[in-house]
Amino acid sequence: MDEALDEGLEVLGDAAPEFEAFGGVISLANHGPMVIEALCAMGRDDAVVDWTKRYAPRLDEPPPRQTRMTAADCSEALGDLRRVRDWEDLFDAEFSESSWTDVLERWIPSLAPGMVGGIHGAIRAAHAVRGVGRAETELRIRELARGLAYWAATYKALPEAQGTSRALLPSQAMGQLEQLDLSERTGWLAFTEPIGKLAGLPSFAQVGGLIDYEKDPSAVVADLARTFAAILLSNNPTVNPRALCHGLTAGTIYRMIAPHVSPDAGRAILCHSWRTAAAFYCALVLEPPAGEIDTPALTIDEIIDEAMACPDEHGIKVTEACVREYQMEQDPVFLVAAVNTTRRLNEVGLDLY
Repeated sequence: MDEALDEGLEVLGDAAPEFEAFGGVISLANHGPMVIEALCAMGRDDAVVDWTKRYAPRLDEPPPRQTRMTAADCSEALGDLRRVRDWEDLFDAEFSESSWTDVLERWIPSLAPGMVGGIHGAIRAAHAVRGVGRAETELRIRELARGLAYWAATYKALPEAQGTSRALLPSQAMGQLEQLDLSERTGWLAFTEPIGKLAGLPSFAQVGGLIDYEKDPSAVVADLARTFAAILLSNNPTVNPRALCHGLTAGTIYRMIAPHVSPDAGRAILCHSWRTAAAFYCALVLEPPAGEIDTPALTIDEIIDEAMACPDEHGIKVTEACVREYQMEQDPVFLVAAVNTTRRLNEVGLDLY
């Protein structure tokens, strides 16, 4: 498994974190490193190299460097995608001087508030953390630097305000959130459009205070994951799962990062993972979570096979997250959400091969 991940990262090379699609109409995130790590986590390392070779030709060359920066003078480059190569150089330098866990501990509190805007960077960094946590290799350290750099270069925070602490679980809090008007939750091209409008929704600033992060972080993640899996099910017919699935995949990155950082840094990830999932609910969701779910007839291996056959890379990523949560919670909602999302992506997802 470890050899396959490194081989895949080598095939992907030094590609840009985003690539132009449809003649430059839109830029899409480079999901390659995330997908191959997910394949390895599901025990499908034998598929990594072939998948990577199919995916790599779509990627763009890395952007040019702009200006050298240090940790002391980098704040102005937060959220500036043009500076992503400069961010990579900064993290490469930090990893050459400190352990990867020390670098992670230093940067997580600063980057976590920008997870909503830097969602792909945060998820990519989380997969890189899990990969390097299994085996510390040069290629994996380099991939972690790229993930953190992408996170920093796409950083965008939504307003936060202190409110009354409610100590709720995500399933309890979700239904109490104020959503954008229906007209603003439909008709978008990129999911960043409606999410950006949450800056003008005053109540959203207080969503962080709704959740109890102290009692059992793992239980909070499990509840968030169950709730969002049920949201995926009820909204698959009306909301493109290519966008909506990020509420689940970003909402559960605590699982990948927390074992390698302090409890304080873990709470920062948990808080802003919840805020990110809440942002997807407030900005995109049209239907409430689905109710009671029956266990699907498919085995886990068959569900993974369907995801691997899906031409849209989000099928693999959301299936890995669902299988991971199912193996911890044994709730059939995760398996049904994986199957339904993959099949819906076959209809409305992207096939760029």
